Amino acid sequence: MDAKMKIENEITRKKKVIEDCENMMDRVPKHLRTSQETALEIYRRELESLEQELAKL
Repeated sequence: MDAKMKIENEITRKKKVIEDCENMMDRVPKHLRTSQETALEIYRRELESLEQELAKL
């Protein structure tokens, strides 16, 4: 049960980070935007992986 709770908390945290990042994207300078988009995509993949792990439990 503890592992499930940790994964749920991490999912919540990553969703918040992704949401904040998406909201800030229009304020990111163009020369940094590609890096920010890459980081955002990595977070989305990690979130998807955590959600799949949670479904297995």
